[in-house]
Amino acid sequence: MKQLLMLVMYLWVPFSFAQDAITNFPSKPVRLVVTTAAGGGSDAIARPLEQKFSEFLGQPVIIDNRPGASGMIAMDHVAKSAPDGYTIVFATTGTIATNYALNPKIPYDPLKDFAPITRVADTYLAFLINPKLGVNTLEEFVALAKSREKINKPLTFASYGVGSFAQLVTEWFSTIANIKMIHVPYKGSAPAMTDLIGGQVDCFIDTLPSSMPFIKSKQVKAIAVGLEKRGEGVLAEIPTFTEAGYPEFKPVAWWSLLAPAATPKPIVAKLQQAAAKALQSQEVKDRFALALATPIGNSSEDFGKFMKSEVDTYVKVVKQANIKLD
Repeated sequence: MKQLLMLVMYLWVPFSFAQDAITNFPSKPVRLVVTTAAGGGSDAIARPLEQKFSEFLGQPVIIDNRPGASGMIAMDHVAKSAPDGYTIVFATTGTIATNYALNPKIPYDPLKDFAPITRVADTYLAFLINPKLGVNTLEEFVALAKSREKINKPLTFASYGVGSFAQLVTEWFSTIANIKMIHVPYKGSAPAMTDLIGGQVDCFIDTLPSSMPFIKSKQVKAIAVGLEKRGEGVLAEIPTFTEAGYPEFKPVAWWSLLAPAATPKPIVAKLQQAAAKALQSQEVKDRFALALATPIGNSSEDFGKFMKSEVDTYVKVVKQANIKLD
């Protein structure tokens, strides 16, 4: 009997400590690992969230920038971290969906090694062309692309690297529109935009935050944008992909929060609730608006379904376009 009581105590003590850790979460700062360098794309969205997230969580949220290997260093680090809620990652379309679709040696499985917390924000993409190309609509562009194929002089499209998000979304559109173009990869968005302006390439699908200054200055022409409905100001003049005749093409760049897979559900729920409240605050909405980002803050369940849908989409795109990393 004494041995049985000792066994019960032996099992109960660690269980009790684990329950206390869940109940008292968070009792110390939470580390938010960002996949880009300070000042980079993801960092520019994570920073406005940091203060309000800390406020609603009740503990400081500290950003830890870990760039490298297309975000895989940061993602792998968090996947292997203790599943206690104190190390989470600021993940993106690329680090979840496109890395998995492209790289058979990826060190983590985005759908098995993480617990979805919430989708933080979206930003949208614009289909950009050189104004001298001689077309004004996406329909005219597709017609031109098909006519150029027939004379063996296909149009060209820019991206910021082989296997980049920009390449994948353009290949996705090409599959839907049944056109073929030549891929011209660059080492970043800036040189790609420079050559689009100079007429060295014909088109470039890029995010609105990166392309808006060039759209406003009319150095490039946006013939479609990935918004659900017409925007305001300059964006009011640009049709959506749905209006342009391609409702099935809905590319979006997004940011999210993930925890290691075995993180207890009550801890994930606390993180989701704090993040959602932060994203509903006017301060965060205003700062995101400046970056042309739309706050989301959906449930963990809904975000998990969205993640799977995005992974499935880009796996299909990579197979159809036969994209391979060098």
